[in-house]
Amino acid sequence: MMSTNDARQAVLQQARRCSPRKIATLSIAIAAVLLSGCTTTAKTASPSTEQLTIERLLTAPLSGIEGRNSIQSALIQAYGIKDPQSKHIDNQPRTLADRHILSMFWLEPPPADFLSVAVEPEPCFSIERALRLTQAKPHTEQQPPGAKTYDAIRNGMMVSFSTTPGEKCVSFIHIERDR
Repeated sequence: MMSTNDARQAVLQQARRCSPRKIATLSIAIAAVLLSGCTTTAKTASPSTEQLTIERLLTAPLSGIEGRNSIQSALIQAYGIKDPQSKHIDNQPRTLADRHILSMFWLEPPPADFLSVAVEPEPCFSIERALRLTQAKPHTEQQPPGAKTYDAIRNGMMVSFSTTPGEKCVSFIHIERDR
């Protein structure tokens, strides 16, 4: 069986050979690998996550680069990142202002230039609510049974999110420029 680190490295190597759209899909695969080992949760919002909510993570980037930058800055602060120009993956849980829990944060600086977060399934942020907020469309026309991925593209930004296997809750959010 492949270790979590080996799996992460394999997916990252594959990502270097893929288009930006495929990177979003690969990011979801990495989140699944990382989530498979996460079982701890934080109980209260830390001061650095007081203004972050799942709704804001899904919608602010769709207002344009400034919205994405505000989310990125808030996540950098929440995770205590000293050098935002270097790659950073952190799977320490962070509780947001809306009590939803991020179980992983991945910051990829330029040239890849994206950020991704994994969302704990409890409390559930419903897919119906995420779709209403973003007007996202399925990532591909033919999605296999199980977890689904949706993309919302506006103002030069793309927000992708995936569902839990039961397709009821948001499990992962990926934010990047629409290229």
